Amino acid sequence: MALDAVVDDILATSRSKVAQIDAEADQEVARILSEARERAAEMKSRKETEVKQAVEALERREISSANLELKRSELNVHKDLLEKARVKLFEAITKLPKDKNEAMLKKLLEPYNLKEMMVFSSKKDEALISSLAPNYGGNLDCVGGVVIESKDGSLRYDLTYETLAREVFNSSMKEVSRIMFG
Repeated sequence: MALDAVVDDILATSRSKVAQIDAEADQEVARILSEARERAAEMKSRKETEVKQAVEALERREISSANLELKRSELNVHKDLLEKARVKLFEAITKLPKDKNEAMLKKLLEPYNLKEMMVFSSKKDEALISSLAPNYGGNLDCVGGVVIESKDGSLRYDLTYETLAREVFNSSMKEVSRIMFG
């Protein structure tokens, strides 16, 4: 019976050691799982932050792109409206009543000594200009106005309606834009 007692004692010690090893293994497994869960939670949090930042950056880019496209469209509309205003200006110039046209032409010629200059005009204004300028130079392809040139060609003043309107329109572009678009 002594042998049975020794075997039982060895088995009990072995069971105790196995239980201790199982408990230590369970503790180690629990510790490893806990660390793994912590790392997974940190990685998840970091990835969520990265994704959130990426989404915010994408939203900012999309909003910026949409704003840029809106500005571009707005500028194109402004450009089209300004072009229409310019076209209307030229249309109004071509439809000037005869008396206003003659008054404007006389006013344009007033500051110049026409005895020393050649004066050119459109075909429709030829009769008036040739009666006002002793040196009528001929016809121009223009809506109206005149070109005054010294006889030697060293001085030339382009006072055609097209040139004057273009200069006024270009120099007033900022003011016209402000009035039209605020």
